[in-house]
Amino acid sequence: MSGRRRGEVPAAAAGLAVAAAVVVALLLDNGRATPSAVAPERARTGTATATARPGVDPRGIPQDAQRATVRWVSDGDTVTLRAVRRGVLPEGEDVPVRLLEIDTPESKWRGVPVECLARAATAATERLLPRGSVAWLQTDRELHDRYGRTLGYVWNDRGVFVNEALVRRGFARVAFYRPNDRHLERMQAAEAAAREAGRGLWSRCPS
Repeated sequence: MSGRRRGEVPAAAAGLAVAAAVVVALLLDNGRATPSAVAPERARTGTATATARPGVDPRGIPQDAQRATVRWVSDGDTVTLRAVRRGVLPEGEDVPVRLLEIDTPESKWRGVPVECLARAATAATERLLPRGSVAWLQTDRELHDRYGRTLGYVWNDRGVFVNEALVRRGFARVAFYRPNDRHLERMQAAEAAAREAGRGLWSRCPS
């Protein structure tokens, strides 16, 4: 029988216990470090995208719309775009686009005098679609008009539906050319609101 007192632990066993405790502590410490290291990444990837981030399409852009760059505005309802994504517009070419379902006063049509609010309508479109900004184009059943212009609906880099905005602000009237009726009800509602409020054409220009 050895001379150890009751409860006394041999030196070897004590050493093993200490080593085991160190290993357990390291494992626990690693376990705590892992979540804290990935938490910021989870927070970044899990945040809502209510505000558009650089390089990401803003909310409100239709899934079938083609991304393009605004080259210039010709008048209130005609803009030239250059595609930067595949779609109906050929990439890298300047293509005139006639905004569908709307009609703004004429400012550059041969033989037609500058109409009431024509320059204001052009300026409104230039504000909505500044040169060099990003825009998105959506088409309807007909792709071109008789002048060869691409027919479409355009959204700007803030997600504003340009066709509708021009009607709602009184710079354009609804113009329906069959069979292109994709957003017709929306346009008619915008026109009714502009007319009721007396905006733009509805108060400043004789019918």
